[in-house]
Amino acid sequence: MKRIASVAAASLLAASLAGCTNDRVTNTTLVGAGVGAAVGGITTGTLGGAAIGSAIGAGSGYFWSKHSYRCQKRSIFGNVYWGWCVR
Repeated sequence: MKRIASVAAASLLAASLAGCTNDRVTNTTLVGAGVGAAVGGITTGTLGGAAIGSAIGAGSGYFWSKHSYRCQKRSIFGNVYWGWCVR
């Protein structure tokens, strides 16, 4: 149980560091790493699972930030809103 708590604390720290920069790529990579570490650590209960989850989450966050951009979308009700489009 201590191990899971330490993994969760480390992932929260990584996610909180995302607010320190204005760079979108860095923010999404850090948030992805934090969420991946939390999910990997909680599901496996090991530090290795948290490390693998962190790597997968960081890669996913980096990929998302590099291949998406802000765009206007229209809902099924005709409302226009700002969302994310994938290139």
